[in-house]
Amino acid sequence: MKNRREYQAALSAEYALGTLRGPARLQFEKQMQQDPELAAEVARWQEAFAQLDNSLTPVAPPESVWKRIQLQLPPKPVQMTPLPSTASGSRVRYINRATLGWAVAACLAAVLLVPRLWENSAVKSPAMTPVAVLANSDASANAGQWVVTANNTTQQLTLTPLHAAAISTDRSLELWVIPAGGKPKSLGLLNNSAATQLAMNDNVAAGGALLAISLEPKGGSPTGQPTGAVLYSGKIVL
Repeated sequence: MKNRREYQAALSAEYALGTLRGPARLQFEKQMQQDPELAAEVARWQEAFAQLDNSLTPVAPPESVWKRIQLQLPPKPVQMTPLPSTASGSRVRYINRATLGWAVAACLAAVLLVPRLWENSAVKSPAMTPVAVLANSDASANAGQWVVTANNTTQQLTLTPLHAAAISTDRSLELWVIPAGGKPKSLGLLNNSAATQLAMNDNVAAGGALLAISLEPKGGSPTGQPTGAVLYSGKIVL
C-alpha cells in the first residue's frame, strides 16, 4: 500500500502529465491551492517532465520495428459487402477495439513511467523546500500562482508559474523580497512560462519577510523599487 507521500507524488505526476482530468483534477487544484508542499511537488514533476522531454532525441526506428508493430496490430477487417447497418456496426467495433488497444498501451506506459520517474527524481533531485506560494487576488479556481522552493545547498530559489497570466512583450515580471519593516529588494526578473532560478539573499531568510512579483517595464524597474502593479505576493515560511 502506498504511503501518503507516494500517493501525493503519483497524483502530482498525473496532474503534471495531464492524465488527471474532470472533477478529480478540479478537486486536486483546490487542494493544491491550500497545500504549498503539494504545489511544490507538482512544480517538481513539471520540471522533471520538461527535462525528460528536452533530453529526448528523435530517432527513426528500424524497418523491422515497424514490421513487428504491424504484426501486433488487430487484423484489418475483411472486405465484404454486407448490409449498410452491419458494415457500420463492424466498422465501429473495429475502431473501438483498435482505440482500446492504444489506450491500454498508453495507460500501461504511464503506470510504468510514473513510479520510475518518482524514484529517479527522489534520488537525483536536490532537497527542495517549499517556502511560499505567491497568489493573486483572483479567488477563482484558475487563479494564477507561483510556487517558490529553496535549495539550501546551492542557495537558490526556484519559482514555477501555475496558471500565470500572459504579459505583453514590452513588460517584465520582477521578484521582490520585502523584509519586515524594510524596503523591497529586487531578486531578479522572472520567466512567465517556465521555472526561474534566482540567488537567495539574507533578506529571504529573515523572519516575517514577504515575496512579491510586480509588473515592470521590459528589463525591470528603472528606479530600484517597484513601479508597477503587484500581481502576486505571499509570505515566506521557513
